Amino acid sequence: MVISALLVCFTLLFTGAPPLHAAEESDSNLLELYYEPSDLAVSAATRSPRPLSRSAEDITVVTAAEIEAQNAHNLAEVLNRVPGVQVDLRGGLVTDYSLLGSSFRHVLVLVDGVSMSNLSDNAAVIAQIPVGNIERIEIVKGPASTAWGSALGGVINVITKSPRETAIPGGSASFSGGERGTRDAQGELTGTMGRLGYYLSGGNVRSDGFRPHNASDSNNLYAKLLWSLRDKGSIRFTINYLKGAAGEGVFPLPARLLPILSEGTVTSDLETSRLTSTLALNYHLTERLALDLALKGSLLDADSRRYFLTSGDTFQLVDNKEEAAGASALLTWRQGLHTVVGGMDFDHGHTKTSSDTFTLLGTFPAPSEGTNDKWGFFLNDTIAWERFTLTPALRYDRTSRDGEFWSQSLGATVNLTDRTLLRANYARGYSLSTINFDPAFTNERIWAIHAGIETTEIPFLWLKAGWFRNTARDVAVNGERLRLLKEGFEVEARTTPFFDTWLSLGYVFIDARNADTDRRLQEIPRQTWDLGLHYDDRTFRGALLGHYIWWNEPSTRGGIAFNARYDDFIWDLNLGWKAYKGQNAEAELFFTGHNLFNGRQYTNEIFVNPSRWFEGGLRIKW
Repeated sequence: MVISALLVCFTLLFTGAPPLHAAEESDSNLLELYYEPSDLAVSAATRSPRPLSRSAEDITVVTAAEIEAQNAHNLAEVLNRVPGVQVDLRGGLVTDYSLLGSSFRHVLVLVDGVSMSNLSDNAAVIAQIPVGNIERIEIVKGPASTAWGSALGGVINVITKSPRETAIPGGSASFSGGERGTRDAQGELTGTMGRLGYYLSGGNVRSDGFRPHNASDSNNLYAKLLWSLRDKGSIRFTINYLKGAAGEGVFPLPARLLPILSEGTVTSDLETSRLTSTLALNYHLTERLALDLALKGSLLDADSRRYFLTSGDTFQLVDNKEEAAGASALLTWRQGLHTVVGGMDFDHGHTKTSSDTFTLLGTFPAPSEGTNDKWGFFLNDTIAWERFTLTPALRYDRTSRDGEFWSQSLGATVNLTDRTLLRANYARGYSLSTINFDPAFTNERIWAIHAGIETTEIPFLWLKAGWFRNTARDVAVNGERLRLLKEGFEVEARTTPFFDTWLSLGYVFIDARNADTDRRLQEIPRQTWDLGLHYDDRTFRGALLGHYIWWNEPSTRGGIAFNARYDDFIWDLNLGWKAYKGQNAEAELFFTGHNLFNGRQYTNEIFVNPSRWFEGGLRIKW
């Protein structure tokens, strides 16, 4: 069906359909009430900018201004406020996350187009990614394999800030401090010298931790250079370095080992560093045809030392090193009704994990090593005609470890009125197996359908609602390979500002079942709530935010009681006051009260969430 649709689309293209609304020239006024004009284009779904109102996929955009209003320190904290993203904040660098119930193994995390997901287990250390240099985050909820390959559950696409287009340097500096030795110092500098634009940022975040042995210390450095080719495009170079160390908490020994070993509690330290770099060309071959070329590379070094808490004797060292390099080439052709994007990706990845065990503990990963080479070829079209948009897409992937994959999607949008937009999307996707660790993780495939509505027909209210259903097969769950059926809906709403005050609501419901037995599954979050009361008069701002997840956890796992508790909303209060506003500079004092009512939200008593605590700081921009 999808291939037939593609043939129809390209037939229309080459037979010269009437040149009505090109996708980049038309957009709905519907979204302009809630987004800045620059935020109305997204690229995560097709690899090329496309109006958000012409996107059939379920996409959420988080802007730099929204990130700043949250007083957030890292990507994990920001995603924790996005409806449909379930984040288990465990402190330090350890964070579990899922997207509409899809495990982190199924979610691709990108920064500047470079994967931050490990080759070994497909996890990304999202608590290590700073947010001060982020321009926007695009979150595609649902399969995104037609654009990116292995992305069964979706994509979190982080786009960093671009250089300021003035010769006068600009920048910012911020510092915040709070309880338990928590502090965050960040700075950025940006400007343009002739045809060269530059953006530089760096910082440090540390904390003594809010649980036993949970201190953390992270450093980040980032640089982006942009050479203008005038009206022909640009050449971009980026380098990103992240380094962090954290205690992972205190853990009991397995009961079976207590008679053998004298000590009953252990802990571990994690040190991780990642270096990524890109070199990219954007070149306008003609008025309607653009070429994008990119080279990328990544190095990861993660060491974990596990030892007895009392004696300090090490019983295991795990060292994981990864190297990845790749390239992509992409053509975007805008002609009449169509925006056609075609391209190819190549990625080479190598990972090696060594493990030295000094005791009888035999439940940890054995040394392993693996390589995967991936080729991907993709083609998609955005056909925009009057109030309608059709978006067929197709991708072929060939991998050296896991064979071949075909991914297809077909989406449509309809502007019923100037104030109501309908979306529907069908997609097939996959996720690759993990190279190391659990052999039960194998290639997993999914088909999914999503339908939704976005409207401002109700006075003083923006409403977005959607329904989704997907079936995934060969999904590894507790050592079994299951066929999963997930169905649910999500609702987002926001009131029009009244006296600079507005309300927000996000709700997501997920019902997950074994598709063969119809048995309801646990360990997949069932309900998520986000509530907000906001105020912003451009001098004072404040937000009272409530967050709740029904984690749907079993009382025990593997015979061990985890004693999860998640009966409470977690309420945070963010405040800001622009104490100085000049023509070229401003200074803001900000404050955050975390978990104001000492609520409990954790899936394992080992990772008890922090009680009430406070922090405050100063941000200067020029």
